[in-house]
Amino acid sequence: MEKLSIVESVLDNLPVAVFAKDATNDFRFILWNKKQEEVTTIRAEKAVGKNDYDLFSQESADYFRSVDKAVIKRGSLMKVPEEIIETKNGREVHLRTVKIPVHDEETGRLLVVGISEDITEQVKSREQLERLNRHLVQANQELQYTQMQLIQAEKLESIGRLAAGVAHEVKNPLALLLLGVDYLSQGIVPDDPNLEKILQQMRGAVERADRIVRGLVDFSSQRSLSREPTQLSRVVDEVLLLVKHELTRSNTKVNVRMEKDLPHVFLDMSKFEQVLINLIINAVHAVHAMGGVESRLIKIRARSESLEEVVKNQGARKREVFRSGDRVVILEIIDNGHGIAPADVNRLFDPFFTTKATGVGTGLGLSVARRIVELHGGELTLENRSKEPGAVARLILPTKLETSKVRTLTGRVKVGSPPKEIDTGATELTS
Repeated sequence: MEKLSIVESVLDNLPVAVFAKDATNDFRFILWNKKQEEVTTIRAEKAVGKNDYDLFSQESADYFRSVDKAVIKRGSLMKVPEEIIETKNGREVHLRTVKIPVHDEETGRLLVVGISEDITEQVKSREQLERLNRHLVQANQELQYTQMQLIQAEKLESIGRLAAGVAHEVKNPLALLLLGVDYLSQGIVPDDPNLEKILQQMRGAVERADRIVRGLVDFSSQRSLSREPTQLSRVVDEVLLLVKHELTRSNTKVNVRMEKDLPHVFLDMSKFEQVLINLIINAVHAVHAMGGVESRLIKIRARSESLEEVVKNQGARKREVFRSGDRVVILEIIDNGHGIAPADVNRLFDPFFTTKATGVGTGLGLSVARRIVELHGGELTLENRSKEPGAVARLILPTKLETSKVRTLTGRVKVGSPPKEIDTGATELTS
């Protein structure tokens, strides 16, 4: 009797619900500990001697009976799928239960012993986390939409700045076309030696005007980020065409050298052009402020490198991880302007920060440019040149399209032999 009292005391103090049913007597309860009382809100004296149909709803009782029979048929421990019972006061209780058949040799009875853990709070926490996750996903989608709108707004600002220059560039081929039309309107002589030359010039003028207009239309389009393998030299050529008027007006030379056999990078042409336009226009303003018309020069350099060492940068926004040994393309825009003031070094990418006069630009250009580069899985930095006046904007771009990983690291470039350089055709673009 004392032994039985000790066992009952142990069972009643367990943090899990324990119950036992007599399978030889219509699965009536013979054991019901304190935790089982707490979970079901049914006292032991009202439960012992009763079966599931006496205590629970028909649906719940049918389910419990089917599980009990399955346990007996299996003859071994069985984990029961998560159960939900509704107490008399309307509270839903979630249970994680295991059941095992036990043969009582003394009485010959076959018992089903169950142990249930109340996981209601865990389920509520899980559901709350799922709700929070859904809200976070929605908030992230709204943030991405807002970022795209901001990028588009800054792009429209750039278009406004470029409009006069593009109009000027289109006027030249149109004037050439007009001259050709005037010449042809005087009459066509079959053996005219100038005829073929005039037609070639007119065709070239049409193609040039078409290229400029198409470039501006593509640049102004609004769409979600779509990265495709792209030749970096092609992007640079398109951008130089769009900013040619700015270069002409400021008497700025551009020297372009790109490594031979440069790997393709995965870019959204329209959005990446926006980055380069912003950086080149900033460089133009920097060299223009220095005076000295003959010395105004912007260098554009591109090479491929392997990342030798990856360094954690906890302050970086999320982007694809650069690993040691990754092959990247490095694009640098170097000017010989006034450089970056020490007080401004840590504020360059802050939204609305600008060193330009009031009304000139939005102060969002560099902030938006960095965000676009990060969306491409790359990195944008801006710093003073080490030995000469001026600044260098450096873009590190991955040569592989990896969308499954979030990047929170930056890479240090391996220093090797100087890259082989080729003239892209834009070298010493004098405007």
